[in-house]
Amino acid sequence: MILFPLIILAGFFCLFLYLVIKTRSRIYHFEKIPFNRYTLVLGAGLEKNGLPTDILSDRVKTAINLLNHKKTDILILSGSSNYKNISEPMSMKSFAQALGVDKSKLILDKKGNSTFDSLINLVNTPVKNQITIVTQRFHLPRAIWLAEKLGLKVCGTPANLYNFSVYKTVYWYLREVFAFPINLFKIFINRYKMKE
Repeated sequence: MILFPLIILAGFFCLFLYLVIKTRSRIYHFEKIPFNRYTLVLGAGLEKNGLPTDILSDRVKTAINLLNHKKTDILILSGSSNYKNISEPMSMKSFAQALGVDKSKLILDKKGNSTFDSLINLVNTPVKNQITIVTQRFHLPRAIWLAEKLGLKVCGTPANLYNFSVYKTVYWYLREVFAFPINLFKIFINRYKMKE
């Protein structure tokens, strides 16, 4: 009885390792990231007071560094609007402006309820061939793989300005292990819909 779930889990881990290997050439250290006009910042939740969580703050600050070092021109702040007082993109915008970013450099995507949604929202837009993705290293392989499967030309750089606990880091990596099969299903459904 226990053997079957262990086989499934081992399969998920192998899929995740495949993803890491498959996308590693598209992930760059900050100093070596090529210029892309647009940088996509993926949402990661808000605190009860409406401010970005520490993991989201890390992403926004990393993207601002790209902007300040002329490695990008525009930040696309993508996230959910399913919050009572403020959407993720609005909170990210306020945070970025408080750090000196001009609003002309910011585009809001309020329909980015998941990584998949944030990426598919860009598919039929002029930005599709010049995107840098900013998120944490554990999240980058899935985000880059998804983007490329949707026909986007992307690369990524990890948000790593903050130090997170081992507990949080292990949890996030395990979450990615299970998220990949779900996203495989989403890609399949999307392609099926496009054929209709």
